[in-house]
Amino acid sequence: MFAPIRLVGGAWPAVVERTLGRFVWADPRVVVTDTTPEQFREAMKAFHFGGTYKITGTNRHPESDDLLVSGVDTTGADIVDIGASDGSTSADLAARLGDFSTYTIADLYLEVSHVDVGRRTVFFDTKDEPVLVVGPRLLAWPEMSTAVARLYARTLRRARRQQRTTIPLLNPTVRRVIAADPRMRTRTHDVFTTWPQPVDVVKVANLLRRLYFDDARLLQGLTAIHASLSEGGHLLLVDNPRIAGIDERGGLYRKEGGGFVTVAETGHQPEIADLVAQVDANR
Repeated sequence: MFAPIRLVGGAWPAVVERTLGRFVWADPRVVVTDTTPEQFREAMKAFHFGGTYKITGTNRHPESDDLLVSGVDTTGADIVDIGASDGSTSADLAARLGDFSTYTIADLYLEVSHVDVGRRTVFFDTKDEPVLVVGPRLLAWPEMSTAVARLYARTLRRARRQQRTTIPLLNPTVRRVIAADPRMRTRTHDVFTTWPQPVDVVKVANLLRRLYFDDARLLQGLTAIHASLSEGGHLLLVDNPRIAGIDERGGLYRKEGGGFVTVAETGHQPEIADLVAQVDANR
């Protein structure tokens, strides 16, 4: 786990920022301004919700997306992208598919609220918990450290008493895509619960990872996805492992009866391909 306090980039002497390197982060407060898509994606890395990180980017899943684009006719399909972060990779895939009925960008944390307290900005999640404090020189995660929470206790008390502004955590490019295409939509959703109605495709990328959950919990998520799919529907599972020589690992699986069958995989299997094979809804 990274240290719960970091330096805000551009606020320190150049020699300090060069020396400390990875401990210097882009100012996440740009998400509340009219910023560029690239700056927004960089800022999203500072947001930490429910034990997972809002790491995002464009063109992160080209090989995995190929499995769906070339292997499944999505004409008239209802597609759900769960754990889509700021929606950047959702926009990538939607543009490649071309013809579908609906594409829902789903995540448990699609918005954040914020308030300024003096020279600091405090961000709250949808459960009204402070998840990030950003000042002119430092940013910190109070929910990750009791010591940090105590350090910023006065700021957090003042923030709780003030009216806050809510903003979507969707990339500016994605917001424009949604505004222009009525087939594109968003929904708050927990991957461990069943989708309200059966869909044809579910994509999950970099969420169901052993980095975040144990196998029992991962199987619960996969079982919920199985229940969310129509018979013959497909799961596209992706992870970016940060392993030298492996940019991504992907698998396309079809719902048949109580389990999944493998349709196609990239050169490297997804991390939890073994758990996909264990799904048995009839058990």
